[in-house]
Amino acid sequence: MQRPVRYGPGPSRTAQSLPRRRSPGRGTRAAQSYARYDRSRDLPGLIALWPWEIDDASPEGRQRLLALLRRALRLERQRGIAGHWTYDLARHSRLLAAYRSELAGSKAIPGSADGQVRRQDFGPDPGA
Repeated sequence: MQRPVRYGPGPSRTAQSLPRRRSPGRGTRAAQSYARYDRSRDLPGLIALWPWEIDDASPEGRQRLLALLRRALRLERQRGIAGHWTYDLARHSRLLAAYRSELAGSKAIPGSADGQVRRQDFGPDPGA
């Protein structure tokens, strides 16, 4: 037997009679955010860059940009884990979408070495 659940001043309803929300298909929001990403529009609001750094499409420029995005993501993640009052979930998701878009774009360039995990990005090797 379901216990009546009371929500607000209106009549009580059982948990089974509450309307269920439909969630969109898996991954559709992420795919939409990657498709909407525009480097010249989105990056200045996420990390501090000069205009020439945003326009740099060379493999070295992309590597530098990916390193900056990784650093910003790491710092935002640490704020979230710590429960810091400056943590912003919307900024975190925009940073992640920008990082994934830039990573996918750099993999499409022939001769780029993106996608390789480098030890200097994550600090010294704990086993050494």
